[in-house]
Amino acid sequence: MNGKKYVDYRLIGVIGSALMIISEFLQWFSGLSLIQIYIIYSSVAIDVSFLYLFPLISGIICIGASGLMLYNDQYRLNSIIINFVGLSFMTLFFFELIPGQLNYLANAGIGFYFCLAGFLLVLLDILNILLSKE
Repeated sequence: MNGKKYVDYRLIGVIGSALMIISEFLQWFSGLSLIQIYIIYSSVAIDVSFLYLFPLISGIICIGASGLMLYNDQYRLNSIIINFVGLSFMTLFFFELIPGQLNYLANAGIGFYFCLAGFLLVLLDILNILLSKE
């Protein structure tokens, strides 16, 4: 059975980006979503609060890159570059968040896992674009 008949592999990036966007509104640590944490931190430490919007920003950037690739295959290099910009936001977010929340990582909510799965799917989409011969 040929899987390419039933699944369009170019949608992996869209699904991964959507998971990153959805994760912003799901529970992360201590039963709060990142939007709620952003609102709490914006009244206390404005410079740290914008860090909690990075999954949303990264998801929007990566969904735009995936949409560009779906629009026209000739934009694959542009799509890869834009995806790397979006993933750099997520990498910065993970490197800033995980060391501070290492004690609570065992009690992470579903939002953390959605974001991590979306990040990995976007990476898989980049590899799929780079390895495709078309």
